[in-house]
Amino acid sequence: MNCRYRSLAALFSVGVAVSAASIALAAGVPTVTTGTASQLSATSAQVGATVNPNGEATTYTFKYGATASYGSQTPTASVGSGTSDTPVHATISGLSSNTTYHYTVSAASSAGNATGSDGTFTTLATPPTVTLSSPSVVTSSSANLAGSVNPRGKATTYSFQYGPTTAYGLQSPVTSAGSGTSTTHVHASIGGLLAGTTYHYRIVAISSDGTSSSPDGTLTTTGDQANPGGTLPAISQSAAVAIGANSVQLNGAVNPEGPTTTWYFQYGLSGYYGLETSPQKLSGFGARPVSSHLSGLQSSATYHYRLVAFSANGLYVGPDHTFTTKTVGRSYARRFSTSVYAHRSHTGVTVTTSGYLSLPSSMTRSSACRGAVAVQIKAGHQTISLKRVFVRSGCRFSAHSVISRARLHSASRLSVSVRFEGNQVLMPATAVHIVHI
Repeated sequence: MNCRYRSLAALFSVGVAVSAASIALAAGVPTVTTGTASQLSATSAQVGATVNPNGEATTYTFKYGATASYGSQTPTASVGSGTSDTPVHATISGLSSNTTYHYTVSAASSAGNATGSDGTFTTLATPPTVTLSSPSVVTSSSANLAGSVNPRGKATTYSFQYGPTTAYGLQSPVTSAGSGTSTTHVHASIGGLLAGTTYHYRIVAISSDGTSSSPDGTLTTTGDQANPGGTLPAISQSAAVAIGANSVQLNGAVNPEGPTTTWYFQYGLSGYYGLETSPQKLSGFGARPVSSHLSGLQSSATYHYRLVAFSANGLYVGPDHTFTTKTVGRSYARRFSTSVYAHRSHTGVTVTTSGYLSLPSSMTRSSACRGAVAVQIKAGHQTISLKRVFVRSGCRFSAHSVISRARLHSASRLSVSVRFEGNQVLMPATAVHIVHI
C-alpha cells in the first residue's frame, strides 16, 4: 500500500510539474494585431485591434498621429491576463477633417512589450456649403450678385462664376470667406455685360476639404438686346505638358478673329474649376500659341482645366481637359547604420540598439529625420522582445530591451532585426545582427 501511495504521489508531482511548465511556457510577451478603423466622422474615429495577454496581466493603448511617428495616444486600459485573442477598441476624437491618420496598438506586461503594424484611416471631408441669393441692382451692363458661404472650419475662398450659358467662363475675383463655422454673406459686382441678355451664374467655394457649388441662377440685363455681329474668338490645341509633382505648363492656341481678345486658363480639382491664370491679351487674325505655367499644385492629383477667350464679339469657352500631377517619389537613405550591444547579468540580458540615417544630399533633416524604428529580438524562432522607438533630431535612434533569464530559454545567441519603417520621403530599411550572450 505504501508503495502504491508513493507511486500516486510521484505521478501527482510529475503532473504538477508538467502543468507548471505548461503555464510557464504559455506566459510570455503579449501578441497584438492592428485592426481596422470604423465609425469615421470629420473629427473622430474608432480604432480596433486584438490583444493576447499570453497569461500575463496586460494593458494596451492606441498610438496615433498624422505620420507613422504618431505622437498621441489613448488612455491605457487593461485587457486581463488570458491566453486567447481579445478584441479591443478605442474612440479617438479631436481630429482634423479630411486628414489621413496613422495608428497602431501597443500592449505591455511584465513579460515585455509588443506593438502592432501601422494602420491608417482618413477622416471625412467637410466641404464648404453655399447658398445663392437673388441679384440686385441689375442694369444693362452690370449686376450685384449675392449669396452665403459657410467655411465649416476650414480656410475657404469663393468666387461668382457667370456667363451666357451654363458653361459660365467668367468669374469675379477669388475672395476669402474666412475659416469660421457660421454662414457668411458674400457678394460681388460684375460688369461688362451685354444689354438685354440672360446670364447664368453660381457661387463656387473651395477649401482643403473640397469644392462646392450652388445651383444655377439666372438674371437678365435691362435694355435692348445687343448684337455684336462679329466672329467669336476661337480656341484649339489645349494640352498639358511638363507635368511635375507640383507644376505643369498649359498650352493652347487662340484666334482673336480681329478685335482685342482676353484669354486665360481656368483650372481646379473639379469641373467647377475655381482658379484661373492671369488674363492676357492679343489681337489680329490667325491662331496664336498661348501658354501658362502653374505651380503650387498638389501631387498625385487630377486637375481639370480649360481655355477661355472673350472679345467685344463674345465669349468662347473651350472644352474640359484633365491632367494628373506626378507622385512624389521616396528615396533610400544613403546609409542605415546600426549597432547592437548585449550586456548579461545574473537577472538576464540588456540589449542596446542604436543607429542613424545618412541622408541623400537633396534632403533636409527637417523633412526626413522622422519615423519609427522597430527592434525585434528572437531566441531561435521565438520573438522574445519587440520594441518601437522613433528617430530623433540628428536622424539618430536608440532602444533598450531588458530580457529576463526566463525568457531567454537558455539561448546562447540572439537575432536582432532593426527596421526603419520609412516616411513620406524615405523608403524603409532593415539591418540584422547576431549577438552572442
